[in-house]
Amino acid sequence: MYRILISAYACEPGRGSEGEIGWSLVHELAKRHHVWVLTRANNRGTHEVAFAKEKKPASLNFIYYDTPEWVRCYKKGKRFFLIYYYLWQFGSFFAIRRFLKRQQIDLVHHLTGGMDWMPSGLALLGLPFLWGPVGGEVVHPEILRTLPFSLQLKELFRKFVHFCGRELDPFVRLTGRRARIILSHTPENLPKRYCGKVRPYVQTGILPSERFAKMKDSMGRADSFTVIFAGELVHWKGAAYALEAFLRFAQKRKDVRLVMVGDGPLRPQLQQQVEHSGLSEQVEFSGKVAMDDLLDVLVKGDVFLYPSYHHGLATVVLQAMLTGLPVVCLEGDAVSRAVDETCGFVVPLTKGGDFILGIELALERLYLEEGVRVKFALEAREASVAKYSYTTIASGYDEIYRQLLESQGDLIAKAN
Repeated sequence: MYRILISAYACEPGRGSEGEIGWSLVHELAKRHHVWVLTRANNRGTHEVAFAKEKKPASLNFIYYDTPEWVRCYKKGKRFFLIYYYLWQFGSFFAIRRFLKRQQIDLVHHLTGGMDWMPSGLALLGLPFLWGPVGGEVVHPEILRTLPFSLQLKELFRKFVHFCGRELDPFVRLTGRRARIILSHTPENLPKRYCGKVRPYVQTGILPSERFAKMKDSMGRADSFTVIFAGELVHWKGAAYALEAFLRFAQKRKDVRLVMVGDGPLRPQLQQQVEHSGLSEQVEFSGKVAMDDLLDVLVKGDVFLYPSYHHGLATVVLQAMLTGLPVVCLEGDAVSRAVDETCGFVVPLTKGGDFILGIELALERLYLEEGVRVKFALEAREASVAKYSYTTIASGYDEIYRQLLESQGDLIAKAN
């Protein structure tokens, strides 16, 4: 049992995404170790509500930190969030340093906020340091080719910012240099200077409980073949691709429907597209819904469609798999590595190919071949538990922590 300090900027229950990942993993790790979690100060209220319902584990403690008020103005909206996050990481070092004056720690672990082009305040401490899982998705050229010119410029600018962070920022380079082990869900995209310390590792997990999914009692489908998309209605999550492929698929079929869960700037454009198609009765826009309502939608579906292209493995994908839905996604994303052609269809991105047609054909096959759809559904449920349960992920960390401390001991022995 180790004494571990974890940096989890995002760490709160019931919100999905990284907050849910951080919350679930620190609870799993606290079953094995003494854990202190550094997180945002505005998570305190959510934590107090959660612990009023379920007692906080004695081995789990939180350190709440936030930046000065003049820095928090950057947090408003998404435009300047990364500036705020960068300054939060830098300022967190001083909060941790005060904590370490009264508490001895064996190792530190940067857990959420997994961008390999942003720094970690833990790197400044000089303690055995585990960084990750971190990573950065790269937009496939075939995706880039289909984007409007304004989005192409945005993606090129994003690539430039990531390059500057990885290669030019001294704080980020120090973070990578100080990390004894680096875990990554996109190891192929990390700089070569990290060779020898990088290990592939999953970024997202799930638990087989009703908090995450309402598992289907039967894999048989209802009268209407229901396709589910769930996510923010933005381009990089594949919302436009999902709708276009479905509208093609549904042209000659009246017993199919698409439920789009989520909201975002693309919604008016997508709704107009549906109206022009004449298929308004077969497409439902649910808007953003609470987690319990999302689980109700998933359990009524037959297929989960998620053609994102640089999102990483979203929790909702694992929720769909655990529910018992096969997944249709695009090649090259972390989602495709989870689906792995055993839990659904991974649509290839070939030069000059029509991947929208590929999505349409995948939906058609799942519609026509019920045996294939059920097989994928069963495999998806099994994989979600066997490979991506938080218990499995936390067990993997146990071994990594041991190796980290052993390597630190070897360094001290050599120095002496």
